[in-house]
Amino acid sequence: MTFKAAWISVYRLMSAFWPSVWPLCCRSEAGGELEAAMQKYEDILKQDPNNLYAMKRQVALLRGRGRYAEAARRLVDHLAVVCSDAEAWLQLADLYLLQQQYKKAAFCMEELILLNPMNYMYHVRYGEILFTLYGNERGGNAEQVRTARKYFAHALELKPSGNLRALYGLLLCCAAAGKGSKGRDVAELVAFAKQTLTEAYADAKSPMLTLVKSMIETLLT
Repeated sequence: MTFKAAWISVYRLMSAFWPSVWPLCCRSEAGGELEAAMQKYEDILKQDPNNLYAMKRQVALLRGRGRYAEAARRLVDHLAVVCSDAEAWLQLADLYLLQQQYKKAAFCMEELILLNPMNYMYHVRYGEILFTLYGNERGGNAEQVRTARKYFAHALELKPSGNLRALYGLLLCCAAAGKGSKGRDVAELVAFAKQTLTEAYADAKSPMLTLVKSMIETLLT
């Protein structure tokens, strides 16, 4: 859609919904008047504090301008009232990750897993955050790495095919655990992840197959 067409759409909305303030908000955002749009959404929230659309548009504007901490605070206030809003928890986790606040992001993913334990991606992302926190060579936490490995494994149970992120996570956890432990369970998981990853790239006839094999061998040595 061209800029001219966007303006035509805004004016049509203004005609259809006048005197509603929503078209004015759209107009301010389309014209780059972000502070004006923020103020209009604030006016809406003063009249209707439970207006989710206005609050989430404010969060989107703050995030787009790099004001992550303020956006996170607004979502925290919202979730204190509506704790079952999965979309808000997911966005809050992303905001914490942007600020490298991994423990807070992990808490958000825990809440999402409680809300929907069958969503494999929640398990993958939680495992990734745990590994980021505790999988480093200096001061790594073996118990937490094993916990991350369990979440990657469970994600593969929920979605066995095409789940490359969980396979890579599982392999990384096994490699980290393997430096201090060469147990049978680790060896079996390594063999499974290695074979499944290789088959996935081979079936897709991907030119990355050789690179993936080399990466796996380097990781496990």
